[in-house]
This record gives sequence, structure tokens and C-alpha cells, in this order.
Amino acid sequence: MTHRVLLFNHKGGVGKTTSAYNIGWKLTENGHRVLLVDGDSQVNLTARTLGDKFDDYYTESSNTRFNNIYDAVRPVFEGRPSPIEAFECPEADGNENLFLLPGHPDLSALEGQISLAQETRGTLSVTKNIPGALHRLISLLEERHQADYSIIDINPGLGALNQNFFMICDAFIVPTNPDPFSLMSLKTLGLEIERWVSWKEQFGPAFADATYPLPAGWAKFIGAIHSRFNRHRSKAAGRYHERITQIDDRIENEFVPRLELANSLFNRAAYKEAAKVVLPEDARDPDKKRLYALARIPDFAQASHIASELGKPVFRIDDEDFHDLDLRGNVKKSVKKNVEIFDQIFSAIVEKIDIIVNYE
Repeated sequence: MTHRVLLFNHKGGVGKTTSAYNIGWKLTENGHRVLLVDGDSQVNLTARTLGDKFDDYYTESSNTRFNNIYDAVRPVFEGRPSPIEAFECPEADGNENLFLLPGHPDLSALEGQISLAQETRGTLSVTKNIPGALHRLISLLEERHQADYSIIDINPGLGALNQNFFMICDAFIVPTNPDPFSLMSLKTLGLEIERWVSWKEQFGPAFADATYPLPAGWAKFIGAIHSRFNRHRSKAAGRYHERITQIDDRIENEFVPRLELANSLFNRAAYKEAAKVVLPEDARDPDKKRLYALARIPDFAQASHIASELGKPVFRIDDEDFHDLDLRGNVKKSVKKNVEIFDQIFSAIVEKIDIIVNYE
């Protein structure tokens, strides 16, 4: 069985794409085969994963230009008899166990038809297969590439397309930043998830006889990742620590109770077991243990910039890269230390994910 994990927050700029890429890569280092799915029409995950191969992938002369999430499901949305078919997904540069379902800037154009299909609740035969189309495509690719995990990156929004992704996944992670908008977004997010679950319970069975039916169930909450804060003496500095604490409090006191009502949580014992995983001092709450906080990820600005330039995760920067970049002395020492911490953080994150989604 493939675990399908959604990176989801309708607030933009919280690091969804970077987290999806790093989590997917780190899972492969733990022996898993992983499919990255770019469900965002900005296609940033595709660009990050393909690197120098990105431009050639979509050119008119390329035989891969139609091998993407939009063109693969488009026949269903256009009412054509062509079936959805699997294709060979490109590998991430430098990682033969990390595959990519490339995105497409026109994916958001499907929003209206998905919305209509969900609103008509399976009563129109022409739209019957639309809600299950993305599930069918991803399932075929998971099978073709023997994926243990699919990690899905989506746009910052609460429309029908994201609702569809939520309904075809079995787990989700909420990335946040230490700002007031991340705090505010949790209220809306909890309400929307309740609404989506209610819709699936009521109307999901109406699509059971479709050629591409909706799967049973919906995504359950793995935890939150707090990114991009400044450090001071190995913890979030000043107002950043205060804001992260407020976000954690809202998750525990408001967001999680809503998810519990919507049956969108894993067994509480799974979170308790995952909380035993040791995080670096930079990445953990200094005041108390949080069941639903996967990690705090400090702003490794220079290391992140170097990794982006090299087309690899921060934790894959090595001595050869330091030599090629001519990094020396204290600069090299600082970056190297940050690389080690970053590696420890994401090792802990994927260990927690493994524990929670596989807990019995």
C-alpha cells in the first residue's frame, strides 16, 4: 500500500514545496521509493526536482511534453473516450528512487469542472468520472513505480481542486510560518476540512459506480512543520518563538478538536510514539512536548541558497560542494554545521511520519 501525504495550507509562502521535496528525498534515504506529485499550477516542485531538465521536458520537440498531471487527465475532463494511462515518470536529478509526476500551469483550469462535478453529486453522467480522475492517475503511477509514499504539493487555496486532493489522500501535513496569517489560517482550514469530510461522507458513494470512482476515506492529520524563523541561542528568537507557541496552542486547542470531530486524526497513541523521536535543540519546542508538531525548521538562509543553486536538498551538500564553491574557514564551518542540523531535522520528521502512518 502506498501512503499518500498531502502538504496543505491555504496560506501561501509557508514552505510547502520545499518541505515536499525534502521529505520525499529523505524518505528515499530511509529505503522508500517515493512519487512526488506537483498539484500546483506554479510548477515549482517540478522545476526544483527536474533542475536543468525542466525546460526540455515541456518543449514541442520533446516526447515527454504530455507526460504531466494535466494532460494525463484531460481526456476525462473533455469527455473523450481515451482512458487514463500510466507513463514513465522522470527521476529526480541524483536520486533513482525519487520520481516526479510533473505539474502543468493549466491544471487550475480544471477547477470549474471539478466544482461542477462535486456540486451535481454524480447526477450528471458527463461529470461522473471527474472526481476520481486524479486518484486513478496517481494510483497507476504509484503502481508503475512501486512507490511506498506519494508526497503531494498543492496550491494555496480552498477550492474544489484542493478538496479533491484532500479526498484522495490518506494523510496531510500543515506547514506554517511564525506570522499572524498562519495563525489565522488554522481557523478557516479546520472549518473547510469539516465541510469536505461531511461532503465525502454524504456524496462520495454516488461516485462508486463511476469508471474512476473516488477512494474511500480522506486525509488524516500527521502534524505541523514550522519553518523560516530566526534563531537565537539554539531556539526561535523572541517574537518568532511567541508566534510559534501561539500556533501550536491553536493547533492543539482548536484545530485538532475539529479534526477529531471530522475523524481526520490518527490514533492518539501514534502521536505519542512519534513524540519520542529526538529532535535537535534548534527544532524542538523548548517549553513542552507537542504531539502535533513534527519540527521547527530554522532559517538556514545561506545553506538553503547553496542547495537551491546546486539543485539538491540542504542535507545533501557535501565536501565536494564546499570545494567547488571555494567555501573556507568560518563560513564553511557555519554552513557545514547547518547542513548537519538540517539533516537531523528531516531525518526526525520522516521517522515521525513513518511511525504515525504505519501505527497499528
